[in-house]
Amino acid sequence: MWTCNEKWVLKGTPALVDSTSPRYGEKASYYSAVCLETGEVAAMPLEGTSSAETSVTFLQQLRAHHTTPLVVIWDNAPAHGGDPLRTYLATPDLRLRLVRLPAYSPDFNADEHIGAWVREEVTANTCFGTAGKVRARVDPFFAGLATRPAEVRQRCRTELQSRADALDADRVAPPLHQDVQQAA
Repeated sequence: MWTCNEKWVLKGTPALVDSTSPRYGEKASYYSAVCLETGEVAAMPLEGTSSAETSVTFLQQLRAHHTTPLVVIWDNAPAHGGDPLRTYLATPDLRLRLVRLPAYSPDFNADEHIGAWVREEVTANTCFGTAGKVRARVDPFFAGLATRPAEVRQRCRTELQSRADALDADRVAPPLHQDVQQAA
């Protein structure tokens, strides 16, 4: 069944329609990171826009929750650089190394799959109206990922990880001619 809502307005007058869409600038953004070894996902809601300062805050959150050395692979977003970040990375005994992905390589970025997963399971084809309503749905999704590490690892597998696994398999497997000699 199709319905049609018509609205009559005077010529030259804008036809304004009631909407539950959020006002301009009302959005919910997150920083997130995924560990491909454990399937753990870390997330931080972002107030305002992303910047070098907010990137530092997220890295500090990661560092506070992980005592082992960390290698963070991330893209070349403008917020992933700048003086605040350089200053933070100069912190003595930080044990944090950043590795930048090549430009325009989302297929190498495991965290891209987390964003797609959020859109698929939580926000697809839905207008929540406010950032608060979005967070009320997305925050529990992120929290629930703690009980789904195997699925996280499977969904977040990247082209980069596949290539690394192939290299690792080549290094571990004996050459074919040795197999033939041992069988004879």
